Amino acid sequence: MDYTNTDQINEYLKQHLTEKRYRHSLGVQKMAVQLAEIYGEDVVKANFAGLTHDIAKCYPVEQLNRLIREYGVSEDYYNNPALAHSKVGVAILQKEFGVDDPDILAAVSSHTTGRNRMSMLEEIIYVSDAIEPNRSYDGVFRLRQLVKFDIDEVCLEILEFCIRNLRFQKRKIDRDTLEAYEFIQNKIQQSEES
Repeated sequence: MDYTNTDQINEYLKQHLTEKRYRHSLGVQKMAVQLAEIYGEDVVKANFAGLTHDIAKCYPVEQLNRLIREYGVSEDYYNNPALAHSKVGVAILQKEFGVDDPDILAAVSSHTTGRNRMSMLEEIIYVSDAIEPNRSYDGVFRLRQLVKFDIDEVCLEILEFCIRNLRFQKRKIDRDTLEAYEFIQNKIQQSEES
């Protein structure tokens, strides 16, 4: 597949995402390209993964559940659209668009939770999702400045916020998020020791 030609994907996104979610996807795409340039990652992959990360975000829960069964996605994501959309999104990219690049698929798959041993591209998409230009919350401007120098620190702050927020809401924290937090924490510690 030619990951530089996004016309067909763009049309699909315009049809299946709300206008706000489509704008968000364009924001993530833009931020991901900027971060890929800063951190020496593949810009084409960052561009494509950023654009498509939320491809299944606006599907109703019933449709996500149907696609979980149809595509053979783990039933752990049944009735959990917040996490299911990334896994179903990967299946849509593979089955409907022929996306077979493991780096892109991993970045889309882990953009909601992170994961242990996440690659730099995965980290870029995870962080871009949280700080893209359309996001507005206390501290986002500081994170956008800090990310130019220390993506790991920004990633850790986002993971900490998510974990704190989920605990406050008394919601289950996905194991991948806890493992991502530990992985990034260790990565920072190792870099400080060297």
